[in-house]
Amino acid sequence: MQRILETLAVVAAVFAASCGAPVNRSAKDASGASPLKDPVALVEQGEAFSQNGDFTRAQQYFAAAIAAGGKSKTILPHLLKACIASGDLRLAAEYAENELSRNPDDAHLRFLAGALEAQIGNRPAARDHLVQAAKELQKDANVQFSVATFFRDDMQDRIEADPYFRTYLALAPLGEHAPEARGSVMERVQ
Repeated sequence: MQRILETLAVVAAVFAASCGAPVNRSAKDASGASPLKDPVALVEQGEAFSQNGDFTRAQQYFAAAIAAGGKSKTILPHLLKACIASGDLRLAAEYAENELSRNPDDAHLRFLAGALEAQIGNRPAARDHLVQAAKELQKDANVQFSVATFFRDDMQDRIEADPYFRTYLALAPLGEHAPEARGSVMERVQ
């Protein structure tokens, strides 16, 4: 499951773009709005705190940016990245689940939510999300491998893991995880 968390951190980092330098909190922007109510300024503050390693404070600013009307689809990766970096996986799972309830067709978000649920030990929710994500992201070898390792390692279910390992190998026969996947594929008994 550590691989899923690492994948989660990488995906969150890829989605999170740098928002620029911090702004002066006491100043007003060109429209006259307080930066504490301006989603862009709040994201900038969150990024500044992230860059300084204060991920708890960064979470607060990213959450405030969403509450202030910022686009959650754009800000959520920043928020999840800060939650993961601070080790607050339960809160990250809660944010992911809330966003997923608004965007149930987002397969990547579903995979992230499943990975977070697995990390916090909520295996039934993790299973549901990961299986659905694997169906929706059938061509993503890394998702297939992650779901396979979830079943093998967390659920202790090699039978359930087998088709995901086989799908991974079909998609990436020479992939980074191919030797492990080949070693995990079950042999057929005649």
